[in-house]
Amino acid sequence: MIRGFWRLIGGGCFFAGPFVVLTVGIVMILMHDIFGSINPETIDRADLIRMMKFRDFRVLPLETVEALTYRAEREFGRKSDNKPVFQFSKTEKKLYAYFQNNRSKRKSFLETNLLLMARIQYFQWMNNYVSLLPEQRIILMKDVVADMKYWQLVYMDYLYAAELPIPSLSELIQEFDNMIEHFKIGATPEEIARIDDFKQRINNAYAAQEIQDAAQNFSGNISATVSNILDSFLKKPKKNKKEKK
Repeated sequence: MIRGFWRLIGGGCFFAGPFVVLTVGIVMILMHDIFGSINPETIDRADLIRMMKFRDFRVLPLETVEALTYRAEREFGRKSDNKPVFQFSKTEKKLYAYFQNNRSKRKSFLETNLLLMARIQYFQWMNNYVSLLPEQRIILMKDVVADMKYWQLVYMDYLYAAELPIPSLSELIQEFDNMIEHFKIGATPEEIARIDDFKQRINNAYAAQEIQDAAQNFSGNISATVSNILDSFLKKPKKNKKEKK
């Protein structure tokens, strides 16, 4: 009986061996686009997402990370044709809730990569701002604010889809401040001063846009109210059916 048992195990290993090799081969082929050479211009949208999740962009050449950043902006950004859409199963929601409540000090590859890509975009804006004319700077800052609001909405869509707590305004401001502080890691004193100065310009532009939006909404509401009142006065009263023509 013992010999029969080992014969069974041996037969199982014999037939399972090729299956394991085949499975490993298929996995390697599927993962090649993620861990192999990178072409930011031709990488598939799904592979780009997986790469952001499972690869450490810090070990890649800066030129490659910059190209991936601009590709991700075209793929998922404010002007993209296919905005991010979040749909999670109950199991995924439970996983997100668990990791949200048990966050470790070590960031995931996705968090690290997103911070690195955000830093690249921030420095690009900051460097462009210096070389622009005053009227061009106004346009740039409007685009910066529009992008920030867009990504804030994307973030909220993710939280709603995952059924995670929605942060308050003060918490969002704190997250923004923490991100800016992270940008200062490894920066020179001159760069740190420029980072802080540009952050203040963003805050000013954001506040100005909020005031403008509020004024437009208020004006729109007033106009609609006045229009409704005038319509009610200017409308001719309906004739009573009993009235003689």
